[in-house]
This record gives sequence, C-alpha cells and structure tokens, in this order.
Amino acid sequence: MALAAGSSYDGEREAALAAARRLAERHGMSLSEAARWGREPDPVREETPFERMRRERAAARAQAFRESERQAEEDRARFRVAWDDAVRRGLDCEDKRPRREPGPGFVWRSRRRLEPVQHATVLLNETRLPFSEIAEITGLDRYDVVGLKLKLRAAV
Repeated sequence: MALAAGSSYDGEREAALAAARRLAERHGMSLSEAARWGREPDPVREETPFERMRRERAAARAQAFRESERQAEEDRARFRVAWDDAVRRGLDCEDKRPRREPGPGFVWRSRRRLEPVQHATVLLNETRLPFSEIAEITGLDRYDVVGLKLKLRAAV
C-alpha cells in the first residue's frame, strides 16, 4: 500500500495495488481492512502532574506578560494624549529660564565636600593610606597630616 501511494510511476502503482488486493483476498480481507490491519493507534500519553504544573505556570507567566504589555501600551497612549493636549495648549512653548553661566574665575564647589582637616581625619581613621597620599588628596601639608594622626591617638 505504501508503494502504491508513494510511487511516481503509473505502472509501479498499479502493480503494487494489484499485489495488495491479492494479498488481502488471500487473507479474507478487503483492501481497506488490510490497510487498517497491523497499525495500532498511537498511544495517548497522559500528562504528569509536574508537566501540567509547568504548563500552567508557563501559561500564567505568558498571561501576566501580555497583561503587562497591554498596561504599558495603555500608559503610553495616555501619555501621548496628555502630551498632545499640553502642546496644543502651548505649555511646551513656555520660555525657559536662561541658565546662569558661571562668570570668569568661578569654581564649582560641591557642598558635600569636607573641609581638608575633616577629610584628612576621616581618611586617617578609615583607611591605611600613607601620609603623603592623604596630604595630596586633601591639599594639606604632610606634616599637618602627621600632626593630626598624633592627635588622634588615644591617651594612655
């Protein structure tokens, strides 16, 4: 039957079909019964509880992802509408305050920066840096850093 169905030559198909009919008649079957005979249906494999749990979790993750994407798209749409409304009302066209440029000789100083003596004290207490490096970092004289270290010693 497979040869009759799969051959590309007419004569070969006819010969294979005739041989299949003879074989079926010899065993007292029709051609359709012979075609079904010997083929067992594929066994249906049941899903294990672990596989079901994995499938359900994957489906839940996919659903959560789709919901997250839908929510993000709604947020983007609301933002676009609000932005277009703001532009239409002219809110984006307001004159912005001109940025103040520093004048000549102006040096930006961080408000978080410690005074050199405090900075050296912290470095002496919390690191093992050499005196020369602490002096270089803080801008103090090396002898001032050594004096700080001596003053930080505990009295005996």
